[in-house]
Amino acid sequence: MKCFPFMHEIEGARVVLVGGGNIALHKAQRLAPFGVQLIVCAHEVLPELTVLAHAVYAEYAPKFLDGASFSIAATDDRALNARVCADCRARHIPVNCVDDKENCDFFFPALIVRGEVSIGVSTGGASPLLAALLRDRIARALPENLGEIVARAEQLRAAGDREAYERELCALLEES
Repeated sequence: MKCFPFMHEIEGARVVLVGGGNIALHKAQRLAPFGVQLIVCAHEVLPELTVLAHAVYAEYAPKFLDGASFSIAATDDRALNARVCADCRARHIPVNCVDDKENCDFFFPALIVRGEVSIGVSTGGASPLLAALLRDRIARALPENLGEIVARAEQLRAAGDREAYERELCALLEES
């Protein structure tokens, strides 16, 4: 699958996560810093996941998809995951079906976040491990203070002097 990587504002977005185990927790932890409204549907939910959720329901029902920006099917029940995918597609809601790349409308990249800088690495679902290894290699090459550099770059850009902006930005990166 050829995927185009783009950044999308998700703060406040309703996200339906079907599943309550470790994989669901991992997805929720990835999303939590971005301010989503997480709706969890599962018979059993890890306590750590409950803390991240805005609402928890003991059983999945299609009505929970109403108003959802996207959904994640993260159970060990293939039939339930397939049902969630079908319900999402009927409503034109993008869905990520964990460990089933053929039923994914989007993938979670291996992510690096430093301040306002977000870098995602994806293999289109072919090898999440390879994506994670590449992410780690890229992360080691990036300055630790990248968030501070972005803040300064924003100030320089706002000042409107393109040459000074470029010169100081290059110097900041060289120093790091």
